[in-house]
Amino acid sequence: MVTLRQIEAFRGVMVTGTVTQAARMLEVSQPAVSRMISYLEREIGFKLFIRANRQLIPTDEGRAFYDEVERSFIGLDQITKAASAIRDYRRGHIRLITIPSLAPNLMVDLVAQFSSEYPEIAVSLEVQPSQRVFEWIVSQQCEIGLSTLPIKNAAIVTQSVVRGEAVCVFPETHELAKKKRIKPSDLDGERFITFKADSIFRQMVDKVFLNANVHRNLQIEARTTEAICGLVSAGLGVSVIGPAFPVVDWWPGIAVRPFDPTISIELALLHSAQKPLSLVGERFIEIVHEYVDETFGIRRTR
Repeated sequence: MVTLRQIEAFRGVMVTGTVTQAARMLEVSQPAVSRMISYLEREIGFKLFIRANRQLIPTDEGRAFYDEVERSFIGLDQITKAASAIRDYRRGHIRLITIPSLAPNLMVDLVAQFSSEYPEIAVSLEVQPSQRVFEWIVSQQCEIGLSTLPIKNAAIVTQSVVRGEAVCVFPETHELAKKKRIKPSDLDGERFITFKADSIFRQMVDKVFLNANVHRNLQIEARTTEAICGLVSAGLGVSVIGPAFPVVDWWPGIAVRPFDPTISIELALLHSAQKPLSLVGERFIEIVHEYVDETFGIRRTR
């Protein structure tokens, strides 16, 4: 059987012109090079060199064989370069997915951070409701997701990222501004702006008000935190939103208060339990944790 080492010995002699130089290039002994060429000739069934005046002169067959070897080595060199590019994050693609409330702020910051470090990695970002995020991770349509816990699916691996508490937002001219903390009873009958029904956070908030036997005037639904804050800023109602990112600072005319009882929100990275993470995926997760450590400090979940 022809081996790569035999081919390298043959190519070394063709490139350098002598067994001595080929041995030096391959970092082996001269007899080892001669043996490998003899074995190769035996395997392929024809002479590669003739010996004349202590020189190895390629035969016609040897020259033809060398042409094929060079084409193969060019391809091998390209493969080696491609492997190096993948290993050094200079080539690749990562598919991400997140929920709408995280897309315009945290995920944008994370993608920007990742792309600034690895501009040659292609990034695909999907934005879907929570249940769709889980489905796309399980089906491996996306490699990494960012969503809220809890997630009850054995096919999904979760890594906690950051934890915080929900807050109540309302127009700063509202009477609620006199209070230091907001309870469900304070919002009884209020025009309430809520997330869409397929939001895990919406379901958590609904449960709190149901347990408190408090009726809210649910007339407006929105998909994102930014949209809700915009509606609150316009005086269209009050809301309870997640804690992770201070998007309320972007909107004038909004007051923010702690909400009681506490609604703890935990964000997590998700990936399939059925498939190992790619090198790019592993590096993206590292960048997420680095970003959280730097940006949120003590709110990072350990």
